[in-house]
Amino acid sequence: MHAAILLTLLHDRHLAAVAHTKLSTTEAFHYYQAIALFNSKLSGPLQGSEGDALWAASAILDAISFCHVEAKTPEEAWPLKPPSSLDLNWLSLSEGKLEVWRKTSPNRPDGIFRLLAFEYMNFPATISSRPRLEVLPLDLILLCGLDASSTATNNPYHAAALSIARSLVLTCDYTVNLSFTMFIMQMPSEYKHLLTRKDPRALLLLAYWYAKVCQYEHWWIVGRAALECQAICIYLERHHGDDANILRLLEFPKTIAACFARGNAVDYLTPYLIE
Repeated sequence: MHAAILLTLLHDRHLAAVAHTKLSTTEAFHYYQAIALFNSKLSGPLQGSEGDALWAASAILDAISFCHVEAKTPEEAWPLKPPSSLDLNWLSLSEGKLEVWRKTSPNRPDGIFRLLAFEYMNFPATISSRPRLEVLPLDLILLCGLDASSTATNNPYHAAALSIARSLVLTCDYTVNLSFTMFIMQMPSEYKHLLTRKDPRALLLLAYWYAKVCQYEHWWIVGRAALECQAICIYLERHHGDDANILRLLEFPKTIAACFARGNAVDYLTPYLIE
């Protein structure tokens, strides 16, 4: 209940176009209560439909962690802001969702989320069983050292690049949202480590993902995506501006981010990338 109330409050804030700020006293209260009750239930045995309730709470808490951003400008957002132990906290929380999946088994026969869980488990096959790296800009493929022999085992950028490449051919907002969720849940640990080190290639791939999801303006995604996309572009220009390939590849996410900075989202993302 507390998690649902907090998500509702954050949605109200979004509808009222309230600038990103710290949680209010009421919001912080519900957040604390939701986390405390969730952890308490997760640490004990589950009975019957409790697993479904816990999985639903996990999904809501995931959305809350991603949609709430205290930064108001790109300079205040990761990766530009001073380092903090809370950097990429939303990503750490997403990792825990896999453990919740194992404990609650939402795909069990009597689970109310079994059909959705089946869709999650089989999602890549529903859009393409064939790698589509060729839809990415050639400069990006070369920059990340991707080729026909690349795998998630021998190249830390492969899984992220493949996930982005598959998403770029999607035009349904629900499918894009699901694709982004799976990207987060299945993100390889080595790629996450590269993000924490602000590796330029890893950042560039994330900027492309952010630019893609910005097109559909899911309320709980677009705030962070637009702001951190701008921040990543500025960071790469400042710290890797001597790399002509990176500057050239930044044109796409910079264009999308600039549209959102002006409050002018435009629907030309797919033709911009795919010839």
